[in-house]
Amino acid sequence: MSYMPAKSPRTGGGNPKRTMTAQLRALGNTVAVLATVFMVLLVAFVWMVTAIKKKSNKAVIETTITTTTAAITESETTPPESETTEPTTEATTTAEHASFPEGTKLIALTFDDGPCEFTPQVLDTLEKHGIPATFFLLGQNVTGTDPQLLQRMLDLKCEIGNHTWSHTVLSKVDENKAYEELQKCDQALMDKIGQKATVIRPPQGAGLANPGLLKYALEQREFCINWNDISCPADWQKPAMGDAHYTAQHVIDNASSYDCVLLHDSHKSTVESLDEMIQGLKDKGYVFVTVTQLLEATSDKIGIEEARKQGWTDAVEAYPGGPVYGVRYEYSSNKYFFGKKSY
Repeated sequence: MSYMPAKSPRTGGGNPKRTMTAQLRALGNTVAVLATVFMVLLVAFVWMVTAIKKKSNKAVIETTITTTTAAITESETTPPESETTEPTTEATTTAEHASFPEGTKLIALTFDDGPCEFTPQVLDTLEKHGIPATFFLLGQNVTGTDPQLLQRMLDLKCEIGNHTWSHTVLSKVDENKAYEELQKCDQALMDKIGQKATVIRPPQGAGLANPGLLKYALEQREFCINWNDISCPADWQKPAMGDAHYTAQHVIDNASSYDCVLLHDSHKSTVESLDEMIQGLKDKGYVFVTVTQLLEATSDKIGIEEARKQGWTDAVEAYPGGPVYGVRYEYSSNKYFFGKKSY
């Protein structure tokens, strides 16, 4: 009997290349499924964000429309509040033009004989209180002044006036000299800041009937103005000179609506009085303006005929013609207040 040995089982059967291909195909299918799921989720997320954004925009638009409609309806059905004639100090401390409610208490602070060493301190105080003033400058002082100081006056909405070249009293000189004094002052201003004065104040308030002053004022269209005696503290003499409190209190106690207050920035005590003076006038409801603004606001207060009735024929006759510079007020010391007036 012959003997046949048993066959051992195969341990490495099958094609190894075919097995790897199947595995790669399965992996690819898995990746494709995951990619499809990711795209579906991404599309769903984008759709949700878009829907939420549209809903939010719609809500904003609806809210805006509702608010606007309500505002329009309220403006149509609610009558406007009546305007008050009581001036608000904070809102009307300065003036861009001469249109003010009836009853507004206007006042103009003016400073003669500058610029000088104390002028920067005056500007500091004006800036602190947010108010303008008018500076009647001497041409000979302007020539030695830093133009930045003059520009600062303009930046603070102050007005620059002509006080002649050398403080010459125009009642004591002839027509040609008066004209020259005013012309030289304006030329000094032109050389420094490229503009002339807009108003004139003759030294000592004298010489208003001088033909040279008349001719120059009309040619250059510069108002001529002096000041109110009653509110003037006369800061060039005692008791005001050297007493800041007295100077301030005098103006506060004696000021009236439409006053033009004469001061000098060449006196230290006057400069030191300004903070108290301005605050006291503010507390009494005054609104601070420049000279031109004051003249514009008072142009109809007193006309030529009223001036004649008061006896000021010399001043009226010194300003003949169509648009004239007419008397607005007369004061106890024969100081005149000129403004533009048409017949």
